[in-house]
Amino acid sequence: MRFAFAAFVVGVIGTAFAEDARTPETFLPLADGRDAFSPAAAFGKDVFLVAWQSGNLEEGDLRKGINYGGDIVACRVDAAGKALDAKPFSICAAKDMQEKPRIAFGDGVFLVVWNDLRSEKDWDVYAARVTPAGKVLDPDGFLVAGGKHNQALPQVAWDGKTFLVVWQDARSGTRYEVYGARVSPEGKVLDVDGHVLATEKAPVSRFGPVVASDASAGKSLLFWLGIHNNNLRRPLAGTQFVQDGKVVDQPTYETPPIGTGERKAPGGQYGQFPMSLAAGPKGYLASWTTSIFLGRGAATNDAHAAIFKPDGQLLKTFLLTGTRDKESPRIRNPHSAWDGTSFVAAWDMGGNARPPAEKVFFTRVSSEGTPSETQLVAGTAESPAIKPVVASTGAGTTLIAYEQHPATGETPVKIGFRMLRPK
Repeated sequence: MRFAFAAFVVGVIGTAFAEDARTPETFLPLADGRDAFSPAAAFGKDVFLVAWQSGNLEEGDLRKGINYGGDIVACRVDAAGKALDAKPFSICAAKDMQEKPRIAFGDGVFLVVWNDLRSEKDWDVYAARVTPAGKVLDPDGFLVAGGKHNQALPQVAWDGKTFLVVWQDARSGTRYEVYGARVSPEGKVLDVDGHVLATEKAPVSRFGPVVASDASAGKSLLFWLGIHNNNLRRPLAGTQFVQDGKVVDQPTYETPPIGTGERKAPGGQYGQFPMSLAAGPKGYLASWTTSIFLGRGAATNDAHAAIFKPDGQLLKTFLLTGTRDKESPRIRNPHSAWDGTSFVAAWDMGGNARPPAEKVFFTRVSSEGTPSETQLVAGTAESPAIKPVVASTGAGTTLIAYEQHPATGETPVKIGFRMLRPK
């Protein structure tokens, strides 16, 4: 089975953060002139690693079928914003499609995970280690999760001892469940076949997991969405801790039942992903998509984000963007990181935005869930920017990378980035 995974938008607010100093927009080199999609980024040992999907379709006669051809490539960027590689290096060039990478850093190496279709049947999860010097230790990657049906949308975090990879898994054949597996810094999958982390009997699916780790405590917070397959108005969302690859207790938070009047939680009228989760010293910032395209329907839009306390309990929900014209602008593709003093959250705008354009914005969010004024990163009506990712040194320097689409079809899609530093 081949599945396409979700879509997204945004607006403004203001409190007490100074405007950031931003470097000029910089573009990373393309791999063989191919379009660049879905960037991912992480920081470790003085360098940012930025990876992306290179290419989408192979040349050929569409009347004879579609030939997919996306690879995973990467470039390194230093903390000053200088690209360290004259051309991207290949992480995975296996057959068919590789897409949607995500990255974490731990114990001296980056682990890159992605959706992989080399089986030519359904999605699997693959991973590869990359050194800060740009050496790929596992060319074309190794299998983390495969088998029946889809294993897809992987996310990864470093918990202080191992990498924790989580994904949505359809091996049951009736619903999606959330699975996870640990990967050692030496590239060994420690939980072959993975452990189920969030499930419920059919017809309930749980999907779109994101994860962030408190490396000092050796545990990770998992945040997932869910939905009743026979009733889209019965959403679910929850958080729970994972340690040593397994759930350590019951969910620390779950969406209140329909009818309680509490709607300010992810998993509104319809499932809302992509999502993001970032760890800070006083808790976690979760954010989720509220711009979806589903007939007359739309996700609940009274909150884009939540702060979870260190124990995983919900502290508050809020709008990253504030309100405008009595309507909360919808967001999509949110992503965030802790920069040492605050969370930096970025997203893209479209749909009901005014004026209609796809642009990347960011805001700073305090540990208590107070956002700053929204600031523009990139994008115009003629040249949209979408799918931002955020990575930080943890000491005040933050990279925001994104897809930069051209004004004309003759120009390839590129990966752009800007560096942020508080003034």
